[in-house]
Formats: sequence, structure tokens, C-alpha cells
Amino acid sequence: MNNALDIISFKKENPEKTDLCWSNHAISYYLDEQCSGYQREHAADIKEFYKKNKDLYNAVYVYDNWILSHGGVSAKWMQSCGIKKLDEINRLFREKPDYFRWVGPDSYGNNANEGPLWIRPRALIANCVKNYNQIAGHTESAEPQIAETNRQIFVFCDTHEHNYLTILDTQTNSTEFVNLDDE
Repeated sequence: MNNALDIISFKKENPEKTDLCWSNHAISYYLDEQCSGYQREHAADIKEFYKKNKDLYNAVYVYDNWILSHGGVSAKWMQSCGIKKLDEINRLFREKPDYFRWVGPDSYGNNANEGPLWIRPRALIANCVKNYNQIAGHTESAEPQIAETNRQIFVFCDTHEHNYLTILDTQTNSTEFVNLDDE
């Protein structure tokens, strides 16, 4: 919990330089819905932490033509929620967080109806929001991955060891991965 508190302190001290995204694991405590890694013995404290700091997090961030989120934003999910513009997503989260629950039926989340906290890369790429590149975590791999399709770029930056820093320039669409174990 100390690491989480340090991150919140950093965000408060650097609000213009720091973005915090809701994740499927965080929302599981906030909405009392267990997912893998759920810590029942600490659930009450973790839920209180997220309730107290909920206004510091967003479901998505949009910079230039880039969408940043935990899992990615599917056009099909937006349509099913009645969302027409990306800037409506965070308002929907604050007003109706139930729209961000896991919907199934694929327990892995490889379904275009999954929201920004749950969708997996294959479903995201097949059902992406047109004219936007996306960067997401959520799905671990040995190294960060970049996929390109129809002039759109998808960066998946979660790794097994969680040891990479991703540097993204939204103006030039350049991405750099820094292996922190090498530093």
C-alpha cells in the first residue's frame, strides 16, 4: 500500500504531468467484484483507498490522436454504451461505473464488447476506434508490443516482469521502450 500512497502523492504534487488509469484490478475493489489477484484480506482497505482517490483516476486519456487506457477502447463498446465522443467516457465512468465491469462471455476478455479496463489486444485491434492510435497495458507479454493496421498504431506495454518504461511522443507517433533492468 505504501507504493500506491507514493503514487498518489506524486500525482498530487505533479497533476499536469501524471495520469492515473483505472484498471480491471482496481475496479474489482471499487465495485466489489473479484478478479484474479483479488486480495480478500485487504479488500476493505483497498476499496477505501480507491474511493478516497477516485477523482485522481480516469478510465481513458486522449492526447492528439492517441487513446491511453488500461486495456483499450473498442468502437463496439462505445456504441453499446451510447458514447459518441471519447471525452464522454470518463463522465460515464463517474456516473455509471457499472458500464466498466467485465461483460464476458470470454473469461479472458477477448471480446469487442469489453470496456477499456478489460478488452484484450486481438478484440481491440479488430474493433478499434477509427483514426486513433492506442496505448494500453492489461495484457502481459515478454516485451512491449507494437501492432499497426489501417494506419493505426497499437502499443501494448505490459510485460511479465513489469520492467519497461514506455516513452510515447504523441506528436511524432514515436515510441521508445526502456528496460529498467538494463539501467
